Amino acid sequence: MTERMDIDSAIFEGAPRINLSRRAIISGLAAGTVFPFISSCTTNPATGASQILLVGDNEIASMASAAWTDMKAQTPVTANSQLKNRVLSVWERTVNGAQKAGHIDPNASWDVAVFDTDDVNAFVMPGNRVGVYRGITELTENDDQLSSVLGHETGHVVGKHAAERMSVSVLSQAALVAGSIAIAQSDNLKKYGNEIAALGGAALQFGVILPYSRNHELQADKLGVDYMHQAGYDVKQSVRLWELMDANSKGQRPPEFMSTHPDPVRRAAELRNYINAKGYAII
Repeated sequence: MTERMDIDSAIFEGAPRINLSRRAIISGLAAGTVFPFISSCTTNPATGASQILLVGDNEIASMASAAWTDMKAQTPVTANSQLKNRVLSVWERTVNGAQKAGHIDPNASWDVAVFDTDDVNAFVMPGNRVGVYRGITELTENDDQLSSVLGHETGHVVGKHAAERMSVSVLSQAALVAGSIAIAQSDNLKKYGNEIAALGGAALQFGVILPYSRNHELQADKLGVDYMHQAGYDVKQSVRLWELMDANSKGQRPPEFMSTHPDPVRRAAELRNYINAKGYAII
């Protein structure tokens, strides 16, 4: 099984990435503009978490627009009106839960597409674009579990995860360039440049980028449970969902430290503890 089998395998899957050129990053380092986050981290009002945001929601929403259009043109959209109405109904109720929590603008507009493929997945793109695959609707046993899926996607929007993920990616590129400059300027390190660069890249990938992604997933899971609760869904079913996901993907997942997503067993355990701590239910 690939990472696409996990919910929201890419925060804005298919959207273009920002790839700063080496020259642009070096210029930014020289001008002191690449690391403004050191003095300008922001606090997300919904989560209380400090975030690195070098790009804004509007910027990445514009970037994702073409990718979303292409995806809808290239991926079959369901012709099953009953399935589409089910997804839209659960979506509207769940996002209303986020509105009750004060996390979503009640005037926000959404574009929700139901794709007719077997992928056990759902995703959200910047610009309030939500994709749900038929495969995930068939795995879920009830609307409560589907609400957990859709609440999770709403959590990514509220958590500003796409913008933060892109920001961390940009900073990681800058750090690698800064490291390569330091190596090139050191006679002692120069002969080990390739090895050091490889180790540095691995350290960023496994020590920074992937942990950030896994933390985003766990945060979105918990926000999704908050919205389920506000919407009147059975929050216990969010735990059951991840038990189903675990059974569906046994033996097909990479080790957690190599993955963008936490292990389903861990996700179920984290949600169980969260639900009990919040007093939503006793599991």
